[in-house]
Amino acid sequence: MGLGVAEERATSVECEGTFEEALRLLMWLRTANRLLLEVARFEGDRVDDLYEAALRTPWEEWLRPDVPFHIHGVAQMPALRDPRFAVLRCKDGIADRLRRKWGERPDAQNGPDGAACIAFYHAEGTGRLFLDLSGAPMSRRGWRVKPWKAPLRETLAASILAETRWNPGAEEALLCPMCGSGTLPIEAALLAQGKAPGLDRPAPAVLNLRLGAEDAAAWRDLRAEAAQGVRTRPGVWIYVSDIQGEAVRCAKENARRAGVEHLLRFATEDFRESPVPTPPGVVFLNPEYGERMGDPMRLERHYRAIGDHLKRVCGGLRAYVLTGNAALGRCIGLKPSRRLEMYNGDLPCRLMEYALYEGTRDRRLLRKHGLRDA
Repeated sequence: MGLGVAEERATSVECEGTFEEALRLLMWLRTANRLLLEVARFEGDRVDDLYEAALRTPWEEWLRPDVPFHIHGVAQMPALRDPRFAVLRCKDGIADRLRRKWGERPDAQNGPDGAACIAFYHAEGTGRLFLDLSGAPMSRRGWRVKPWKAPLRETLAASILAETRWNPGAEEALLCPMCGSGTLPIEAALLAQGKAPGLDRPAPAVLNLRLGAEDAAAWRDLRAEAAQGVRTRPGVWIYVSDIQGEAVRCAKENARRAGVEHLLRFATEDFRESPVPTPPGVVFLNPEYGERMGDPMRLERHYRAIGDHLKRVCGGLRAYVLTGNAALGRCIGLKPSRRLEMYNGDLPCRLMEYALYEGTRDRRLLRKHGLRDA
């Protein structure tokens, strides 16, 4: 999106830009769960250091007297036994600061809806305070009504699509058996439409801050620009199936609310019965892991069947399997070309990529028949 990354960590990236660029990130970022604007840093390992940093920060420049504020955060402090106490002390520092400036104590609330949102993070003796511009997690696109079983978070689905390099503009097909509630194919259809992930989300917390007329107009212009860029009928082939009819009905309802039902083909069937597209294309499977659901012995046979199916009928496609069970992943019996670490909620998972070549890739047989290994 044109902004250079200043620093990258395991769970975050940092960049610098204007406030209008922050609003654009809020509208267009597909894989981020929150957008935080840093406003202060402090040193110290005591909860009182957090209080004093909150007390020094000029919150009156951003917060409004008529809007409550909400705080969340993480503090890794040696003497801190209850993380809720850090939230309480940060809230006290902000409230005491604003009472001095406004003459009355502002309202605070437990949830982000309708509030100005503030976040903090403390680790290894350094703390940071942020305005949480998103408020509610950005994974909440506004269309999900039925989660089905162990659903993918929307931002995780968008991350998987990015890693598959699926390209709807190049007329690549997408096959999604084991669809569950349909998160990944719905995200794919929204991507094919060019629809901004922030377009249908509930109003972000940034709108509850003290904004100038130019900033408020910039958000309205971003929404109008995003709405005008939606392609309602892109030429894509996305096939969605599951062996459980209730899962398919759930996926269809979610797709309808997302406005992409017309772009998806639905079926209730075993994954081996789904039509395999002509290359180029991507196959994505998210089988049960045997952790939260599913019987491990039955799942071993299931994973072997996945490997046999991919090897037998999916030549020329790129296949991806997301699993939270490494032992079951090995039952697929194919060598992944890539393994990527991902988290499905708090469960560590692997996204395994398989390049399914048409015909043999055995170099000895290729040399025997005078063929070149391209």
